[in-house]
Amino acid sequence: RAGLAGRVRAAARALRTEPPVADGLHRMALRPGERIVVVGDSLSADRLGWARLFAELIPMVEPEASVEVLALSGRTSSEALALGPVLVSRVPTRVLVMLGTNDIRREGATTGIRMVSISETARNLRALRLLLETESGARVRFVVPPPVDPGRVAATRELTGEWWDPADVPGLVATVREVDPDAIDLSRMPIRPDFWEDDGLHPSPIGQVAILRAVLARI
Repeated sequence: RAGLAGRVRAAARALRTEPPVADGLHRMALRPGERIVVVGDSLSADRLGWARLFAELIPMVEPEASVEVLALSGRTSSEALALGPVLVSRVPTRVLVMLGTNDIRREGATTGIRMVSISETARNLRALRLLLETESGARVRFVVPPPVDPGRVAATRELTGEWWDPADVPGLVATVREVDPDAIDLSRMPIRPDFWEDDGLHPSPIGQVAILRAVLARI
């Protein structure tokens, strides 16, 4: 963990001088005492990921501001909603939420049972926003998850029984955008061949940096 944290710090120092990154951080108009929380799943929990880079960058700009990454691999929107009291206890001023990828995860090579229905995803995201804005007064911004590689995300269906159907992705994108019309939409960001790890779902370190740049460009 210490080694990974060191890599993230070094990458953040290098990224801070990039015009798009610096401009995005400037537009955030950070104030002393800002408490930012990132809520998400493995796309945000990665120790070399965009959220960890973001958490390093913010104090470089405003030393009295902080970022806490409350992301967990496999988390659905239902599980995030159950985390509500913990999130409120952090008394955040801003919350970035990137959820939904595991809502459309399917279980069973034959049955393909979806983890969370599209209507329940919408309900959970709305409820999470209401809870955070009402109970903590935080400004909540949703992030539409980045694309997946349709040729690879379904490949584990027969192997592990856990897979993603590319046909479910557009509905997820539309739902997040409906819940938050001002969502930071990563679904259309340009993708290089080395954006993903081998599973076609999780971004590589290169992909994670691309996500950070895209988030800051739209924040």
